[in-house]
Amino acid sequence: MEPLGVVIKSPSIHYFIFKLFRGWEIDVGTFVAVETEEGRLLSRVTAVRYRNVASDPRLLAQFDELTTVEEIKTTLGIEDALYYTVAKAVVLGVRRDRRIYKPQKPVKPLRYVYRATESELEEFFTPPEDGMYITIGWIRGTNIPARVNADRLITQHCSILASTGAGKSWLAGVLIERLALLDVPIVVIDPHGEYSAMSVPRSREGVEVAEKVNLYVVGKVDTTPIDNAFRRRYGHARSYVRVGVNPRSVPLRTLEKILEFVYGLTDAQRRVLEEGWQRATDYGERQPLTSVEELIGEVVDSGKHAAPPAYAGEMTIRGLEGRLRALFYSSRIFITRYGEMYLGEPLRLIDPQRYLTTPQIHIFDISGLDLLDQQIFLAVLFDQMYRVATSRRDIATFIVLEEAHNFAPSVGHAVSRPYVAKFAREGRKFGLGLCLVSQRPAKLDQDVVSQTMTQVFKRMINPHDLKYVEAVAEQLEDVRQLKTLDETEALVTGVATPVPLLITVGDRWTNHGGVTPKLRKELT
Repeated sequence: MEPLGVVIKSPSIHYFIFKLFRGWEIDVGTFVAVETEEGRLLSRVTAVRYRNVASDPRLLAQFDELTTVEEIKTTLGIEDALYYTVAKAVVLGVRRDRRIYKPQKPVKPLRYVYRATESELEEFFTPPEDGMYITIGWIRGTNIPARVNADRLITQHCSILASTGAGKSWLAGVLIERLALLDVPIVVIDPHGEYSAMSVPRSREGVEVAEKVNLYVVGKVDTTPIDNAFRRRYGHARSYVRVGVNPRSVPLRTLEKILEFVYGLTDAQRRVLEEGWQRATDYGERQPLTSVEELIGEVVDSGKHAAPPAYAGEMTIRGLEGRLRALFYSSRIFITRYGEMYLGEPLRLIDPQRYLTTPQIHIFDISGLDLLDQQIFLAVLFDQMYRVATSRRDIATFIVLEEAHNFAPSVGHAVSRPYVAKFAREGRKFGLGLCLVSQRPAKLDQDVVSQTMTQVFKRMINPHDLKYVEAVAEQLEDVRQLKTLDETEALVTGVATPVPLLITVGDRWTNHGGVTPKLRKELT
C-alpha cells in the first residue's frame, strides 16, 4: 500500500503531526495507520492545515500590490512547489488479541502514514471482549456500526452533554430504545413532556418499544394543552396514569430543607418536627395513606413534648402546623386524602418496586410542575427507589434524568441534589444506572458528573461549558472539535467503548417529541 504522508512531529503518545505527500487529500475524521514496534497503530485525523513557504514574513512584506504578487507567484511557483499540507492525528490504539492497547511511546518521526483500510477498521471497531452491546449509530464517515457496552453504560453511569438544540434528547431516545429491547427497566424524568411521543412507533422495531411505554403525569396539573398537541400530531389521545406522592414518604431531612427554604423554620419547630415525624412515619417501607390533617395530628401529638413550655410551646406547634398544611396543600405533587381525584382522574401512589423490576419504559411527565415541586418529587422518588434497590440486586435499571443541572446544580439550593449525588456515588452497587442529560454542563455539580464513566458529547460552543468539559472529560484530547459537530454527530468516550468514537447517531424507532417549532408564515 502506498503511503500518503510521513510523520514530522510527535509531541506526546496521544497524537502526532504528519505531512502529506503531494497529490494526496484527506479530511478531518479520516482514519490513518502507522507501523510501530507495538503493532499497526490506528489514529483519527482531527485537524488539517494548508501551509505555504510564502508565509515567511520577509516575503509577505513584498505583497503590496496585485502585479507584485502575480510576479512572485509566477517566479517562485508558490501555489505548487511551496505549497504543502500537514495534519494532526489523535492516537486510538493497537488492536491485539481482541483488545485495544494504548501505545507507551510516541510515534517516531519519519514513519510512513497510510490510509486505514475498511477491513482493518471493521476489525478494530469490533467489540474486543465479551459483553452485551448495543448499536447507537455508525462510525462517522464509514458504514461500521458504533457499538457501546450496555452493561458498563448502565451500571457505571453516563452523561449526555451538549448545547441546546444539538440533539441530546434524540440521542437519549436512541439509547432508551436499544436498551428497551434488552428488557432493561428504564425510568425517564421528563421535565418538558416530550418523551410521551415514544408511545408512537415509526418502524417495526418501534412497535415493540412503544408497547413497553408507561406514561405517568405527576401531580394535580392540567395537561389539556399537551394532550391536544399530542392528538393533533399523532391522531389519537395520549394515554397516561396520574400519580402523586404520599406526604408520609418525604424523608425527614428533605422535609426540613423544604420548610426552611420556603417558609423558614425555628429551632423549636425543628425539634418538634424531628421527634414527631420519626414516630408518625414509623411504618417501615410502605407508609399508610391518610389525610393531611391526620398526619399533622400524629406529628404534633408525637413531638409536642419537645416544644418549649407554656405559650411559647403553643406558638411553636401552631407555626409548625401552618407550615406543614401550607406545603402539603399548596404543592401539586401530594395526595392529601385517600381516593383523591383531579379533573375526574384518580391519583395513584408512585410504585418504585414496579418501576425497578418491570422491564418497561416508565416516563414521568413533570412538565406541569414548578421547579421546586419537580425537585421534591425527584427527591422522594429517588429515595424510595434507592430503598427498594438495596434489597434487589439482580436487575440493572437505566434512569434518564433530563435537565440534570436543575436537579444537581453546581451552585445554589436544590433539595434533590443529595439524592442525585447518592445515586451517582452508590447506585452502581445496587444496579441503579444514571444517565445525566444537560445543556449546561458548567452548571452541573462536578462531583455528580465525575461519577459518569461514559460521556457522550454533542455540539458545544459556550466557552465556560467547554472549559468545564475539558476538566472533567476522560480521553478527550481537544474540546474544540465539539464546536464543529452537527446535530447528527456525537463523540462517545469512557468505559463503554475501548476508544473514543466519533459517530453519526442512528435513527429513532419511535417518534421524537423534542422538535423545535418553525415559523408558519413568511415575513413580508
